[in-house]
Amino acid sequence: MNKKISTSFKIFSSILWVPVTLCISLEIITFSDWVYEYNWTRNQITQTTDIKIDQLNEVSDQIKSYFKDDQEKLEILLQQPGRQVFSLFNQKEIDHMVDVKNLIKATLLFERIGLVLLLIFFIFFLFKEGYQKFYDNFIRVILGSFLIWSILLFLIIFGMIIDFNYTFTLFHKIMFTNDLWILDPNTDFLIMIFPQRFFLEISAAIIILFLLINLIIFFSIFSFRKFFTPR
Repeated sequence: MNKKISTSFKIFSSILWVPVTLCISLEIITFSDWVYEYNWTRNQITQTTDIKIDQLNEVSDQIKSYFKDDQEKLEILLQQPGRQVFSLFNQKEIDHMVDVKNLIKATLLFERIGLVLLLIFFIFFLFKEGYQKFYDNFIRVILGSFLIWSILLFLIIFGMIIDFNYTFTLFHKIMFTNDLWILDPNTDFLIMIFPQRFFLEISAAIIILFLLINLIIFFSIFSFRKFFTPR
């Protein structure tokens, strides 16, 4: 019975590991200030929108807060010289951000549940099979997870490199059931502030961080295993 439970836990852990660590990477990058500050200068957002850097920082702060709070609609008001206070985003953009928020919240919920399950599985490995097998199982889970998800990971990275525009469009068609994400770069501030190159670079940052996290954990576990292995 214990052997069947152990095998089931190893399979579920391998299925969960890559998606959970990818979600962790997404959360870290999405809610990091430097990502947005880099975007303002890298893509010359101030020049294209006439919005000052400090105002852009306020916009990104409000968006990050919106993703995690209970506010239903995102309403950002700006004041510019010689112009009355105005709403930065139109109704279509606001409605699209509701969809984005739901996607972000679902991702974070999956991440939290996945982390709890992985913790339960690893505690089981530790107490039922001992330190030595725990380290072996941990390494097998990481390698097994990459094996399970290798094709999808390859397709994502390959698509980003070969044709990011197609990959970006395909992602939106899969994740959203409407066309609210199709915005006009000449009139809609959401896409003016966050152009496609921003999403290319943030996607690359998420993938790089994801790989770094896994490499650090893998080699740390491998080193611990060697340290605790009797000579």
